[in-house]
Amino acid sequence: MGFALTASPLSRDQTVYAYHERTKHHYHRMARSSGYMDWANQPDPFRRYAGATSVSLPLSWSDPDLDYHALFSMDIPAPAPLSKGTVAAFLELSLGLSAWKAIGRDRWALRINPSSGNLHPTEAYLLLTQVEGLADGLYHYGPEKHVLEKRRALTRKHAGALAAHFEGPGFLVALSSVIWREAWKYGERAFRYCQHDIGHALAALGFSARLQGWCLRSLPGVDEKDLAHLLGFDDTAWHPQEEETPEVLVRVAPPTANTSAPALPEGFVQAVAAQSVQGQPNQLSPACRRWEAIHDVLAATCQEKSAAAPDHLPTAPAAPGKPMGPSAAAVIRQRRSAVAFDPRGRMKRGDFFRMIARTYAFADCPPLDIGLGAPQISLLLFVHQVTDLAAGLYMFIRRPSHREALQAACDPAFRWQQAAEDLPIFLLQKGDYRATAAELACRQEIAGSSIFSLAMLAAFRKPLENSPWRYRRLFWEAGQIGQVLYLEAEARGYRGTGIGCYFDDPVHDLIGISDNSWQDLYHFTVGRPIEDPRLQTFPPYAHLKRAPSGS
Repeated sequence: MGFALTASPLSRDQTVYAYHERTKHHYHRMARSSGYMDWANQPDPFRRYAGATSVSLPLSWSDPDLDYHALFSMDIPAPAPLSKGTVAAFLELSLGLSAWKAIGRDRWALRINPSSGNLHPTEAYLLLTQVEGLADGLYHYGPEKHVLEKRRALTRKHAGALAAHFEGPGFLVALSSVIWREAWKYGERAFRYCQHDIGHALAALGFSARLQGWCLRSLPGVDEKDLAHLLGFDDTAWHPQEEETPEVLVRVAPPTANTSAPALPEGFVQAVAAQSVQGQPNQLSPACRRWEAIHDVLAATCQEKSAAAPDHLPTAPAAPGKPMGPSAAAVIRQRRSAVAFDPRGRMKRGDFFRMIARTYAFADCPPLDIGLGAPQISLLLFVHQVTDLAAGLYMFIRRPSHREALQAACDPAFRWQQAAEDLPIFLLQKGDYRATAAELACRQEIAGSSIFSLAMLAAFRKPLENSPWRYRRLFWEAGQIGQVLYLEAEARGYRGTGIGCYFDDPVHDLIGISDNSWQDLYHFTVGRPIEDPRLQTFPPYAHLKRAPSGS
């Protein structure tokens, strides 16, 4: 199955298939990496631009008053005005720091958006126009100090062109990846993890936008080359192998604004790119290693201009009539990745079904409503400790039209017995899969000592035919689902962990998939956490001198 990367040229489709095959973990061979931790070259997790004008953002004195469950409703709160304070709160609750952790002399930051290995390859840039308290311009967000670093000034003409094009106020957010941050530890498989992290960040942005009463929508009519030009990446003196790859451009706006405009105004990218770029990026590592397979797949999956992807998503259920449980902001702030689970932990059947149902994609409901296309991922569930539900292997179909094809691709001996009346979740086979789940997750005990774990199975070959750039989006969807599960676990008193290390084809073998029509792209596990008593926790921005303020 698949192709081998060789010196001979391959089509873009073939290059993607080849990369995916090459970077699979197997029982007898892990994907290529350095094989050791070169601590002297550990990348700096924070990007800074020396010489750029730095704008300190206010820290939130109080969080938006929104019930957690209302995050998933079509009932959007009244939109907050676009101001320095509300943009600051939006960033603080999406890409900002959530805490500092320490053991002995070792100290590290945690963020609202999770990252593979806590390496954080994702960087964010904002194109702000007509935001009260902030000069029009292109800014880089620095979460360490909660600042905006101005990279480019924008003229009044630029701002007016955007407002006219989108028929209302709003701003743009671009995400990029520093591939080296993940490659330092994970080698060739790092590209996958960078894309997971983009998905997590998109979901975090979507949830935070909802807290402000805003909507998040992708702009598919901007290709990767134009986005790099807009962000000034082609005019930036990057340190070798530390360049940033532009990934996605989204618009944040009140729901009354036109969020369906497919692209930017004619000539806008060229006009903005004519403005000089400010700031020199910091060096992240003393030396970096180049991974050719990653550069090949980067080129093969380069984003093309496209029309808005039709979602045809169903309508979300109504929000609860009164607050239920914790506030949305509290759940977002307390999200953590579990490091160990109590194997005696259990979850009620109803809570389990409601949690899995949250991963549905609904129209006008974050985080899967941003216009990246119809869902492609279903969930293979290893149910270990759910009250009144038989332990075993289950499948949750997130897109109804996929059921027939997925069932045909799997072992014909599976039962496909519906486990819930109102959910397309099916029992495939009863049994104790704790050891199997741990074994398949690179022998990580946390996948077997949990209440349940899962593998995200994506329709693979068909979506990528003639559209290899969709390879990145499959991982984005997986990351978005992971972020939903993180918050769901926290809101219900549990904890989750994303697992990027798993044995790819053994998962496929377990359920009888023998080709690349479906592929496993990400694992996740949820349970009752066991805290490490050695860990000390500190507030996220205690190192800053400025005090929180209102927005």
